Amino acid sequence: MTANNRVTVVSPNPSSKRRQAKTTKKIVLRLECADCKVRSQVALKRCKHFELGGDKKRKGQMIQF
Repeated sequence: MTANNRVTVVSPNPSSKRRQAKTTKKIVLRLECADCKVRSQVALKRCKHFELGGDKKRKGQMIQF
């Protein structure tokens, strides 16, 4: 063997045995220009529930009918 030959041993990563699936989705807004119809996407944060244009939830408030 010459000095240039190398043997590399690859061991599996112990943390990659089982991956948990994420429980949230990234909210993505798809914006479209009214003039030229160009579409662009804007990513928001991860959340479990997303409501566009609804009333905000507040803690400790009385329910009003």
